[in-house]
Amino acid sequence: MTEIEVTILVVSMLLGMMLLSIPIGASMAISAFTGILILYGFDTASFIIGEVAMEISFNYELCIVPLFILMGNLATRSGMSADLYEGCSRLFGGVKGSLAMSTIAACGCFAAVSGSSLATATALGQVALPEMKKYGYSDALATGAVAAGGTIGVLIPPSIILVIYGVLTETSITDLFVAAVIPGIMQLIIYTLTIVIVVRMWPKSAGAGSPTTLKQKLSALPKLASMVSLFVLIIGGLYLGIFTPTEAAGFGVIFALMIGLIRRSLSWRHIVESLKSTTRTTGMIALIVFGAFMLINFFVLTRANITIADYIVSFDAPPMLILLGILLIYLILGCFLDSIGMVLLTIPVVFPIVQNLGYDPVWFGIILVIVVETGMITPPLGINVFAIKSIVPTVKLSTIFKGVTPFWAADIIRLALLIIFPGITLFLL
Repeated sequence: MTEIEVTILVVSMLLGMMLLSIPIGASMAISAFTGILILYGFDTASFIIGEVAMEISFNYELCIVPLFILMGNLATRSGMSADLYEGCSRLFGGVKGSLAMSTIAACGCFAAVSGSSLATATALGQVALPEMKKYGYSDALATGAVAAGGTIGVLIPPSIILVIYGVLTETSITDLFVAAVIPGIMQLIIYTLTIVIVVRMWPKSAGAGSPTTLKQKLSALPKLASMVSLFVLIIGGLYLGIFTPTEAAGFGVIFALMIGLIRRSLSWRHIVESLKSTTRTTGMIALIVFGAFMLINFFVLTRANITIADYIVSFDAPPMLILLGILLIYLILGCFLDSIGMVLLTIPVVFPIVQNLGYDPVWFGIILVIVVETGMITPPLGINVFAIKSIVPTVKLSTIFKGVTPFWAADIIRLALLIIFPGITLFLL
């Protein structure tokens, strides 16, 4: 078989196994191993398996992933998420739609320490949804705000996807984290404005919440202090060059642990549960990364990704049109694939195209993550929507999708602004 024929076989195997619901990491690894086996024999294929396993095990930058996951688990189990939501609720108290705004603000802060969209949506959803129901919020706005707010965890540092993107493309993770700050703040602001618009257009969709005095608002600040301090420690340290991303992750774990112990809200049982959860999540991500590296090695040996990139770039089309086509494909894929698997699956082919088009890799990384997070609330299979559905099984999926639609539109507007004005993303670099 020729290299082209084997490449078609590998891609067909990959898609077939994914349709059979085989985990994407295993699908990538098995299909890539099969392709290498056919072209270069068993010795080469088995050698590459060992080489990839060694490369992942000794990759210093990938240590960030389990550390940030552990930091998020410790923050969740120590009660920071509940305190965070309560603090935000007091600050916005009495404003029409205040609880939905509090949910968005709390999601932004929590995302800054969890780095996970599903963790953010699940943790805040369990606290926020009963409270919003109590004050007469419609199911659409309540679930939509939580589902959309959870996507903030994909972008705001420490973002696991940005770490993996940086490792795969050899782009500075520090630059990616810093560049994500302004787009992340934009997301918080535009989501808040979206709630204001929704509440004005459909007044019955939200209640005003409990009014709070100035004293109560000020008393909310200590509840926000731990999360804000953790975020400032990580981003401030990276921006000032005090420590590397891996060191930031380590300091973040120590800081989260110290806060939980000082507040006496973190028991030994919570610590053990955090370690177990971190191990499970890290193992899942490690399998996906292993499969992606196997696929990358297959593409390197066959040069299939370079051939595809050269072919696409050879089209007599404006670079912006090609970029928009790529982003549209990501938006569609986001309806069906989890965010990490989607990035790992496509980057070996897409990144050479982006490089040939002359786009900044840091800027593209941020744009890519925004498209991925938008896909997480895009019908018919937005993964965050199903996460919220698991929390409130009595609410119809159609109702949740109705609720996230205004936030989806807001994401598209933000994406357009960042594409038209790339300086917004790169301003802090």
